[in-house]
Amino acid sequence: MATVQAVNDELRAKLNNIQVELQQEKNKVSRLERDKSQELRSEHHRASVAMTELKTKLHEEKQKELAVTRETLLRQHEMELMRVIKIKDGEIHRLNGLVLTLRDGSVDKVRSALLMEVEETRRSWEAERCRLQQEVQEQRGAKRSAEEALGLAHQACQARVAELRSLHHQHQEELNRTKRDCEREIRRLVGLLIVL
Repeated sequence: MATVQAVNDELRAKLNNIQVELQQEKNKVSRLERDKSQELRSEHHRASVAMTELKTKLHEEKQKELAVTRETLLRQHEMELMRVIKIKDGEIHRLNGLVLTLRDGSVDKVRSALLMEVEETRRSWEAERCRLQQEVQEQRGAKRSAEEALGLAHQACQARVAELRSLHHQHQEELNRTKRDCEREIRRLVGLLIVL
């Protein structure tokens, strides 16, 4: 009877030890789950902060580009106004010259002056047309470059999102694997307890 009691006490002590180990394993699993969850939250927070920073940076860059474009357009407009004023002044001088020629009464002089005026106007118009076509090409090139930069930034953002999703998936798999290992160890310890 004493032997049975001793064996029973020994089994109870082992059972208590196994229960303590089981509780420790559960605590480990719980702590691992908390750590992984915290790590995922912090990674998600870092990704959100990075995304916000990228959006802010992109917005600031766009604002800077708009400011530069606005300044450039203002300068071009001022230059265009000065050019038009010069042209108008030239026309006024030319017309004053024609009026004086008409007052002199020489038809040949008037005709040759008008032909020269037509030729000069045609050349001026051609030069202006070429200049405007070149500006249009430059603006198209700048627009294309800006669109390419925006596309690259968007691709980088998408790549970062995909990377974060992959990390989240890996963390989940690791957490599930750790859970399974702990449960297997717990079953093994309980099996040992039953055998004893």
